[in-house]
Amino acid sequence: MSELLAPVGSFEKLKAAIYSGADAVYFGFKKFSARKNAQNFDLSEIVEVVRFCHDFGVKAYVTLNTIVSDDELKEVKHIICQLKEIGVDALIIQDLGVLKVAKQVAPDFKIHASTQMSVHSVSGVRFLREMGVSRVVVAREMTLSEIEEVCREQIEIEVFVHGALCYCVSGQCLMSAMLGGRSANRGECAQPCRLPFSVSNPPMPDLSLKDLCAIDDLNKLKKAGVCSFKIEGRMKRPEYVAAATLAYRNMIDGHSVDKNNLLKVFSRGGFTNGYINDCRNRDMFGVRSKEDAATKDLYSKIKEGYRRPLQRFYVDFKVVVKKEQPICLVASDGLRTIKVLGDVPEKAKTIDLSENKLKKCFGKLGGTIYKLRQIKVDVDCGVFVSNSHLNDLKKSALLKLSRQRVKNNFHVNIDNYNKVQDHFKKENVSKNYNNGEDRLRAECDKFDQVVCCDEFELICVDIDELFDNADKIGNLVKKIGILMPQTMFGRESELAYKIDFLKKLGVRHATVQNLGQIDLLSDFILHGGFSLNIANSESVDFLSSAGFNDFIVSTECRLETIATICKKISLGIIVSGRLPLMVSRNCPVNVRCDICKNSSNLLDRKGKLFPVRCGNDCYKIFNSNVLWMGDRQSELKNVDFKVLKFTIENKNEAEKTVEKFIHKEKLSKNYTRGLYYKGI
Repeated sequence: MSELLAPVGSFEKLKAAIYSGADAVYFGFKKFSARKNAQNFDLSEIVEVVRFCHDFGVKAYVTLNTIVSDDELKEVKHIICQLKEIGVDALIIQDLGVLKVAKQVAPDFKIHASTQMSVHSVSGVRFLREMGVSRVVVAREMTLSEIEEVCREQIEIEVFVHGALCYCVSGQCLMSAMLGGRSANRGECAQPCRLPFSVSNPPMPDLSLKDLCAIDDLNKLKKAGVCSFKIEGRMKRPEYVAAATLAYRNMIDGHSVDKNNLLKVFSRGGFTNGYINDCRNRDMFGVRSKEDAATKDLYSKIKEGYRRPLQRFYVDFKVVVKKEQPICLVASDGLRTIKVLGDVPEKAKTIDLSENKLKKCFGKLGGTIYKLRQIKVDVDCGVFVSNSHLNDLKKSALLKLSRQRVKNNFHVNIDNYNKVQDHFKKENVSKNYNNGEDRLRAECDKFDQVVCCDEFELICVDIDELFDNADKIGNLVKKIGILMPQTMFGRESELAYKIDFLKKLGVRHATVQNLGQIDLLSDFILHGGFSLNIANSESVDFLSSAGFNDFIVSTECRLETIATICKKISLGIIVSGRLPLMVSRNCPVNVRCDICKNSSNLLDRKGKLFPVRCGNDCYKIFNSNVLWMGDRQSELKNVDFKVLKFTIENKNEAEKTVEKFIHKEKLSKNYTRGLYYKGI
């Protein structure tokens, strides 16, 4: 049975979702939610939300899916304990530290890995399963065949089927934070991808994707093994939630669907299912126009439709009314059976309780999610029961039946987190390469950027470049490492082959950029990349227990935050280079590859140029300005090593960068301090 999961951002949206046929809803706590600007709920409100959900047999999931800092961890622990006590059915989490904390304070709490974790491979899903995660919300960019692969693992897979598509892979977007100080990883995305960015002048909104609509793909996704169909839209109107939920409910149940209603209630020049069907082109892009706006009449019509709950489930009743015995009511939905007992019936004074009266009473199911299939009545002559008592019995039985529906509907056996810590017994190898304060490392997207080798203790090179230039590694093998890609959609087998090839050459170091790469690199000395979004001490402990030697802290951390992170392994910081603001699976340039030649620039509305580079089904948009901390090195506290990142630079430019950094020079123009001072 596949679950229909609807978004909730207010009590009105909660009613719209449940009354329109949702099996489960997800909503945010007031803090630590990836949709911070939705109304969201505090703890007292969540008590009422969960009670309302469970009364209708609907599961309630809470999002704690942002990265957090050390000074917030105590509050996070308290919130998790409270949510467990309230009866929330699962937590949706991004931060590895929050995952670790949740498993410590509430080990039997079900954890769903947020799409913000950027997991999109079999190895990534498997890793999270071993960490005690019960469900993975996979990346929106996956194709049907890739979804089929991960569904073969013994873990629940949740897939977005409707709603807004970000241009960037979730969890990897730095654009909103770097350009406006509003972090997508903190729930404050300013949606810069809806603004003008293009190769043309004046710029056009060429990063704006149409909304996803996979309603015609539901049967294929269900056959693939998807356990939950997720609708996006916690910040949209209640009428949107109702319309989308009802449409997908009808499609799942085999009823007719008016797709025009979906278009009218919200779209951006139409819909797309390009990722699922592996058809990525300019047809996926679109902007919202006046023609897409819904009318007041449509909103009124939709609102009228969710005044009462959708009666989705059949119920059978058996009513037994015997003299001098408590009334017995048995209710069943075909899978679950509930029995409730009432008072002993009174002796009839004028009119006996009749079979017709009982059938009439129990046939009235308005305001519930049930419709009567059959009723069996066994009633003695000469007894009387008031209508109010019969209605109370009916209400009590249906309430218990609904609450029973919430339990164990989508259970999958998973490994217990506490038992799988033995999976990570690998010792951290060689924590320090030298004891000096000027430990430098490099990350290179091109092999010819490997320069000034004596200055670096470790140089990690893009795996494809390293593989293609394997004959040039030679004596550098001891300080050369693999730089894994931020994403690896459909490339797992290919990357595994290249990893094995490089291992045989003697390469032993590797920078991990995605959780799915940990098992692929089990024989290597592991270094955590910036894209893992490590921002607190618990996340550091998580990496340490997973066998990591060191890590690069999130580029969204302030220097004062970095200075307070407690760490069992070495901490590094990116101090130079163009940061990738977005990584996508869809080309933003819209020109032929033989013209672009993997080297283009996007122009924004302020006249700034953002370099674009592509390769292996991946497109990166780099910042217009270079990150530079060369003249501020004395202000880096609690930092064990510094990383110079080379992306679009040629060999000569790379050499000059190293020289300037060593001499602690200040750049004259076109540089940024990133978020190290202003934060998010």
